[in-house]
Amino acid sequence: MSEIIPFESGNLPAYLKNQNVENLNGDLISTVSTGFPVVSIKGKIFAIVRGGDRTTMMNPKDPDSPATAIEVVLLKGNKGVSKVYYAKGYQEGGEDQKPDCYSNEGVKPEDNSKNPQSKQCSTCAHNQWGSKIGDNGGKGKACQDSKRLAIAAAGLINDPYLLRVPPASIKALSEYAAALQKRNLHYSQVVTKIAFEAEAATPKLTFKAMGYLPESAYNEVRTVVDTEVVASILGTGVVAVDETVAALDKPVAVVEKPKAEAKPKPKAEPKPEPKVVEPEVAVDLNLDDLNFDD
Repeated sequence: MSEIIPFESGNLPAYLKNQNVENLNGDLISTVSTGFPVVSIKGKIFAIVRGGDRTTMMNPKDPDSPATAIEVVLLKGNKGVSKVYYAKGYQEGGEDQKPDCYSNEGVKPEDNSKNPQSKQCSTCAHNQWGSKIGDNGGKGKACQDSKRLAIAAAGLINDPYLLRVPPASIKALSEYAAALQKRNLHYSQVVTKIAFEAEAATPKLTFKAMGYLPESAYNEVRTVVDTEVVASILGTGVVAVDETVAALDKPVAVVEKPKAEAKPKPKAEPKPEPKVVEPEVAVDLNLDDLNFDD
């Protein structure tokens, strides 16, 4: 987007000044529709999962290589840390496997959890550090954490995606939001570059502000964040959401009320995906270890 105002210019646009953003970034600062598109980070590769189809995002400067960085707008984050638990562990490829217990906001099990493990997440034994021992002997939690974000391409704010930030990346997200807050900025007012940390064996994300959103795009953000689809992405809406942990890499099924029959509509043109950028550092794209508890 050529209209983006350089972030490091130090010149805060007039339409972003005199706004009280104190505590507004709190939903990213954490301590440790028929479906909607999902950004997958499996294998340290960005991909779009939309309607059951998975499309790897390619590096525009090297079309034969997957993208390892994208530029997006962070529309809104779920203030809580989402949790999901499988009594027998998640089996790779278990398409229809449902978790025994899950919570979108990390406070208590959702009403449709098939086997709630505790009345409150804070007192659940599976939510305690050391409740899981990995194959390498490392400690973790049997109930997996993630941070639900609604994000969008800067040029298509009204087509939001779900990004699940893994636990190893939550601290970086929190620090990023806190840094923006020191500049009296909300995270939705800037374009954010999301990339993979090169040294990390598993998908670990980094966040960097690239520039201020143009006023027209920012005004659209303020409208989109209050829509039902964003509430569904964050797991805070009234629609029924059936979580799975593949979960951490699959679209969430959203149950909607039946709609009246409508006349067939012309086939829509493909929607633009989040902007991909050339990675600043090389990463190993062959690692498949997805243990987010390391």
